[in-house]
Amino acid sequence: MTLDDVSQIAEAPRGHAAFKALTEGRKRRLADLVALSPKRDPFCAGTPGQVKLAEWFHGIWQQYVTSAKAHLRRIHYLLVSQADPRKADGMPYLNTEAHWQILQEASTYARYLGLVDPRAIEDHRNPEPHLPFLWEQVEDEPRSGWDLEEIQWTLPTITTDLAADLEFLFPEPRVTGYDYSLIHQVYHLEVWIEKSTMNDVLLPVVRRSGAVLVTSVGFQSVTSAVQLITQRVKRDGKPTRLFYISDFDPAGDRMPVALARQIEYWLKEFAPDADIKLQTLALTRDQVQHYQLPRVPIKETDMRKASFEDRYGEGAVELDALEALHPGVLAELVQEALASYIDDTLEEQLAETADDAQAAAAARWLTEAQSWRDELATIQAEVEAICARFAPQLEQLADAFEQELAPHWTALRALQRTVTRAMRTFQPDLPERPQAAEVSEEETTWLYNSARSYMEQLRAYKAHSNGVHPEETDE
Repeated sequence: MTLDDVSQIAEAPRGHAAFKALTEGRKRRLADLVALSPKRDPFCAGTPGQVKLAEWFHGIWQQYVTSAKAHLRRIHYLLVSQADPRKADGMPYLNTEAHWQILQEASTYARYLGLVDPRAIEDHRNPEPHLPFLWEQVEDEPRSGWDLEEIQWTLPTITTDLAADLEFLFPEPRVTGYDYSLIHQVYHLEVWIEKSTMNDVLLPVVRRSGAVLVTSVGFQSVTSAVQLITQRVKRDGKPTRLFYISDFDPAGDRMPVALARQIEYWLKEFAPDADIKLQTLALTRDQVQHYQLPRVPIKETDMRKASFEDRYGEGAVELDALEALHPGVLAELVQEALASYIDDTLEEQLAETADDAQAAAAARWLTEAQSWRDELATIQAEVEAICARFAPQLEQLADAFEQELAPHWTALRALQRTVTRAMRTFQPDLPERPQAAEVSEEETTWLYNSARSYMEQLRAYKAHSNGVHPEETDE
């Protein structure tokens, strides 16, 4: 059977019953409709056994969890500390690795089936994402604008030199909102990697690009995928591009698909309009061949060994081999991938536009305020003349000096009120703030694209699983 045989499926099926309905009476296998194994694929959850496990975990959650969030390992120890804890099948729950695995599996199904909020379970196994510093620097999208200095006009009093400090500065507009930061770029970028041993290589690169680095211990968790969507994708509201790095081995081959499937599943609930794409950045078959990286035997106990070697040849390669034999190459791969989504002309555009905006505001204000400038200059000239005339008679003519200044105080205050009112309604025609340019993307290079239909995305997963390069598909 080919995927073309099910191309009429428009909406993403959700739940085991929905998938069974698509196979009953037809020559379709359940495995043809999912990206992961039917047991692991979140879209296909809901078998009677999985429902039983999910309900068992839901009961544990209601009984023992008293806080808004909880960590699975802590729930495990709360459970084994009870007098007679039981599994879903009624048998005793013991403090063993096997029973711990059952609890984890049950928690996953409880989240898939909506019995437990996926945001409520904390991930203490994988490190926290390395967020860019610039997230703390800019909270809101800047807007172009302007302001005028506050008017501070005054008249002199009798001093030794009456006109020494006599200067009426006319307010000038100052434009704002054309500053630059990486956060003003169009795309939200993230690099995901299955280990933290490459932090010294990757952190400098992602920080220069304003990207997020997400490390893990093996496969990423449900929590990691949900946090990506709810805490970062929704926060930024930008098109999101993810680049996945993993070993060239059976597990590493499946990791980007597993993460993409989690994103695909939870996106509808938490951010249905989000634009997310994911692709494998390293290690790929082409990279292994190009850099002549040495392969190591795959454990015979790895059930994915045969399928992996059928597609890619014998043996696996660790990321550490690339860095050891070709230092700096991984950083270059990441830098190149991120750089294509950074508009490196934006900072210069903003600086140039700020100059244009300043000139436009100044020219407009010069025209509108010219008569007031002239009036202010006349007042200043008259005041300076008075100062010069009264200078030789400072003490004797102090009273007369103040009397002659009185009408100018009145005129100055009246003018100040007039200009202040004009400042409140002054609206210069400022140029729009430049935005970072979007990238013209090669659609077929992405393993995951949130804009695809369910079946279009499934074809991409299947092509990846068959060892086909994305550009070789006819999608």
